[in-house]
Amino acid sequence: MDKKVYPKKQTRRSGSMKPIAGFHLVRFGTAADQKFLLGSLLATYDQLIVNANIMAYMTSAIAMFISTKAKNKPYIIDPQTHAFQHDLSLIESQSEKSKGQIKKSIKKLIDAFGEPVETSILNKKRPLIPKDFKDSSVTRGFCQRVINFQLETVSRELEGSDAAKYYRYIGLKVSDMFSPTTIVAPYFYLFESEFKKWLQVNVMCSKISKKILKAKKKPLASQIVISQDILIDNEKIDMLVEEYAKVKPDIFLLWVDDLYEQDASAIKLEALINLINRLGQIAPVANLYGGFFSVALGKSGITPNLVGVAHSLEYGEYRGVVPVGGGFPAAKFYFPQLHTRLLFRDALRALRAVGGSKTITGYYKTVCSCKMCKDIIKNNPESEFKEYGEMKHSAKGKPYPATETKNKTVTHYMWCKKREYHNTPTIKEIVRNLNKTKGTLEKVLGPDGVRHCIVWAKVLNQHFKLK
Repeated sequence: MDKKVYPKKQTRRSGSMKPIAGFHLVRFGTAADQKFLLGSLLATYDQLIVNANIMAYMTSAIAMFISTKAKNKPYIIDPQTHAFQHDLSLIESQSEKSKGQIKKSIKKLIDAFGEPVETSILNKKRPLIPKDFKDSSVTRGFCQRVINFQLETVSRELEGSDAAKYYRYIGLKVSDMFSPTTIVAPYFYLFESEFKKWLQVNVMCSKISKKILKAKKKPLASQIVISQDILIDNEKIDMLVEEYAKVKPDIFLLWVDDLYEQDASAIKLEALINLINRLGQIAPVANLYGGFFSVALGKSGITPNLVGVAHSLEYGEYRGVVPVGGGFPAAKFYFPQLHTRLLFRDALRALRAVGGSKTITGYYKTVCSCKMCKDIIKNNPESEFKEYGEMKHSAKGKPYPATETKNKTVTHYMWCKKREYHNTPTIKEIVRNLNKTKGTLEKVLGPDGVRHCIVWAKVLNQHFKLK
């Protein structure tokens, strides 16, 4: 009979946990993500972020994943309360069988969170508005239920598990051992319209949550979700910082709507640095959707209080607050020198341009030497590299990546991310490498393909000079 393997003992006593467990955060997107978060890839990241709708819909599977498969990996639950302030069509099922009905996972959240969501969504058939929080007792009850969902969902599910029995046997509480590292207060998206009103609701929810969590000796996270227009609006940023200074949470979780660092202007990147540093004077900051630019900011000391950067496997390093989907995914390869994903045809051209197509040594030196690449590139880089771009065709003839292609590109991506998060090059070295990459690849990828190298180098170099 196989010997049972229990998760490693963690120091998960209430009040003893840091808000986050490390700099490298990964968002658990779907059940299919598990294979890229376990085994040898388990060591590539520090902490998980799990969306509340997935936790509600797949409670047992997620609880066992966190506690046993992932060996009690530290985690945070994102309560996703902003989902209830948008057009209801975004939380309705699109399937033929249940079209127009609230998605099952969202309905579970509504049941768990209660008022004012139940009345607004289920009875009045409309999104939440700031006036729904004018009754302080309703807001307090809402905050309590959102907190309870985060605190209790996993531990309650695991009460009868072998792992729980083991911890009780050695005198540890299940609720402590399987608790999130921080609890996120209810939050809502801040955009131009009704900015002040939603800001007041957010701050009120954080203040109430802080009082509740003080008795439980748990860290509070205030999640700030803003539009790009707000990011570059100095007056509104002043107001936001001033209001959250009254809360003083244990950590800020920052999400700028759809801010893709590779496409962002220098003005927006400077604004991001400014916001992180201003919030960082109040509490540490984690960027919930960021790429290499954010990692470089934190590692270099430009943003000394940036303590974490998160990404996912599917939508990667940026995310729109209101999701837009559809269409077939494209086969993309994360090109380390560019710190971005390229369409396979462009990646192949870049591979040739940097001198990685002729010899294995050349490939490992100029492109990538991660474990995935070493498994694939063994004899002939030019031909073997095509495994990263193999496609299939739909019934209508449209191409899409083969399952094995996706497995290889995502695994490669995770190994590249580990290297980026763990390396500590100086700003001078980063700027030099970005300029070199721009010079090498501009002719094959065009100005748009290397534009971010120029912008990043400019912004980073400016701050290097200031330091």
